[in-house]
Amino acid sequence: MRKKRAFTLIELLVVIAIIALLLAILIPALNTVKKQAAGAVCLANVSGISKCWWLYAEENDSKLCNGHVPREANYADLAFWRSTTSYGGPYKDNAWFVNPPHRVDGTYTGDPIPCPLEDEGRGLLSGALGPYVESEKAWHCPADRNYRRQVDRGGKRSYSITGLMHGEQPNDPKCVDKMGEIVSPAMKIVFLENTDDRGWNMGSWIMRYGTSPSWIDPLAIFHNDRSTIGFADGHAEKHVWLDGDTIRNAGGESTAPSLGRDVKWMSNHYVPGRR
Repeated sequence: MRKKRAFTLIELLVVIAIIALLLAILIPALNTVKKQAAGAVCLANVSGISKCWWLYAEENDSKLCNGHVPREANYADLAFWRSTTSYGGPYKDNAWFVNPPHRVDGTYTGDPIPCPLEDEGRGLLSGALGPYVESEKAWHCPADRNYRRQVDRGGKRSYSITGLMHGEQPNDPKCVDKMGEIVSPAMKIVFLENTDDRGWNMGSWIMRYGTSPSWIDPLAIFHNDRSTIGFADGHAEKHVWLDGDTIRNAGGESTAPSLGRDVKWMSNHYVPGRR
């Protein structure tokens, strides 16, 4: 009767070493594929909501939805917004592109923060773009994990509208209310990725666009030194950031003082109308 030949210790060690080598090669490749997939989903999200934003204007006599998301219990009270001087007001309307977090009965729950995620989701689907976007997932970049943090938690929504696109700067002379007021729509930013460690993304995304431009609100970079940006003609693209200061300071205020190429690019694409 023949004896079955077993693996020797050396052979087992060789097999283990080969498996370890394959894992070392495959895991980084799988992580890269995962990041690329997240970037593709994010691009599709921003492309979709940008087209919905454009379609809303087409079906509402060229009027833009409001790009502000107020931290205010009176978010649904139009009379309040037409008369208040708070939040940069008064405002012409309260057709917020998404509403702030609220319960089923409409009660505002954005404070105290962080707010319940289900209430934030309810706000995403009940705003002016709700009938067009229809999916809560469309507002979230898969690479954005800030809503999972225990401290300084972010929100589920990864994208904000810039302040001059009928947003949080209603009395700025460069703020536009209608599509026809936008010069070169294919070059003017509507949506961009950003973070807000106050529990959910509030307001609009704002920058100083004068002679010494800088951005005020946090910028998010989720895709290998790239961010997804949506433009006023309805298209979206990945933008590559060039300055180290921009990348290092993502998530906080960054003036990119070393070169300023990113800030200059943002300033050129931020002001929607004529300068």
